[in-house]
Amino acid sequence: MDRIDEKYLLPTAIIDSDSPLILEHAEKIIGTVGGSAVEKAVKLYYAVRDGIWYDPYYPFYLAEHYRASNVLKSGRGFCVSKASLLCALGRACGVPSRVGFATVRNHLATRQLIEFFGYGSVCLSRIYRILSKRQVG
Repeated sequence: MDRIDEKYLLPTAIIDSDSPLILEHAEKIIGTVGGSAVEKAVKLYYAVRDGIWYDPYYPFYLAEHYRASNVLKSGRGFCVSKASLLCALGRACGVPSRVGFATVRNHLATRQLIEFFGYGSVCLSRIYRILSKRQVG
């Protein structure tokens, strides 16, 4: 892969990285100094993991429930909505980001939650990496 696909830096209706709320929160996390893409991604990961309450009962039947700025405002979400927020913050900081989906096995959860498992991935050194506890801590 020679170059990064620009679409992973652009805002969307759900990954609203151009929202003033998202931009302000990203600057609060990263600061004005910045750092490498890896440093930014790790800071953003911890901010979403630790700062947004994981709530498996967070509603997920409307598109607005996944919108990053709404997740940030509510301070809670489940894996897909938190992944949307992580991606929006990444894009706001110039780190190409996308949401991924996976099938979960051996997970104690309802059928609906298992069907909607999502994660955030960011592009570091031109390779997309899934951010999980194993990679950052």
